[in-house]
Amino acid sequence: VLRGGDGSSDGGGEEHPVGARPAPDDPRRSMVEKPDPVVAPDWRVQTNADKHSAFDVPPEWKTNSEDTYVGYNDDREGAEPGTLLVAMSGPSEYLYGWCAEADNPSARSMAGTKAGQGASGTEEAARNEAMNWVLAAYDQEQLGTFEITEPEPFTSEHGITGHTVTATVTDLAENRHEPCEAPEGGKAVTFSFIDAQGDLATWVLLTDTGFPEEPSQETIDAMMNSLRPYAVD
Repeated sequence: VLRGGDGSSDGGGEEHPVGARPAPDDPRRSMVEKPDPVVAPDWRVQTNADKHSAFDVPPEWKTNSEDTYVGYNDDREGAEPGTLLVAMSGPSEYLYGWCAEADNPSARSMAGTKAGQGASGTEEAARNEAMNWVLAAYDQEQLGTFEITEPEPFTSEHGITGHTVTATVTDLAENRHEPCEAPEGGKAVTFSFIDAQGDLATWVLLTDTGFPEEPSQETIDAMMNSLRPYAVD
């Protein structure tokens, strides 16, 4: 997993009074009030002002600064070194650092938001991103079994509307040899939408599957339903 940015958003930054917003010419304008959680009081909020959205994560998830990004390089034969396959910004991560043998800090699950890239609409974007993320994270050689759902219309409880898709890859055990790899497979849940500025964006949840603490569908649904507008002029 590639990482960039300063990592943590749990604290830091200048506070503004409740309801206050910096003036348009204020150099602190990007520092807006962080919203309260909406799922439950003990949940945490991951914001992404650039993608004009925020969402909640369970209390055991790690939140990060908005300029943090995570992604995967193209490791396939013939790829240019350093070519990025997928990336998301403002990620929140679950069981961060779970594998002490990892070359880089690892997480068993992550969720964040990314811009649309060449898709014609939310249906195509949701499908493309779901497949791209499971392929990039788990099976770039395409040796496992991939399954993907049809795009379904979805509207969050806070009025963000678009399409959602789930992609999975299984049957990886015989091809997994590294200690930090998920032996059973992985899953990506995507929700593509048009943000408050009219731009195509996709919320992505990526998780290993088949481990005891795997996020339940109920938890994933609650996270996706919490997606809401944030820091919109």
